[in-house]
Amino acid sequence: MSDPLPERTFSPEEVAKTLGTSAWWVREQARAGRAEHLRVGKGRIRFTAAQVATLVERATVREDTSRAERQPVPVDASVLGATVRSLGAHRSPRSPAASSGEAR
Repeated sequence: MSDPLPERTFSPEEVAKTLGTSAWWVREQARAGRAEHLRVGKGRIRFTAAQVATLVERATVREDTSRAERQPVPVDASVLGATVRSLGAHRSPRSPAASSGEAR
């Protein structure tokens, strides 16, 4: 009785192309332990279809339905009033002669 054929494996480049990412990102997920993978030979990384599915599952961001949709809180900035700096910024620009201290 012979063993069944092993499952097809995918290179980081094939996984990246499928996911629309870079091969570097796929390898980094494997290196960091965030993606299950196979090590075949010296440093060669391969992925099974189930491992790719698990990687997709872990990278999926789901909508948080537990919180109400956040709305910006209106702020009344008029209570702050004008500052010396803001008033100075709105004055007419000084001429170069006036800023150097020369008399007119």
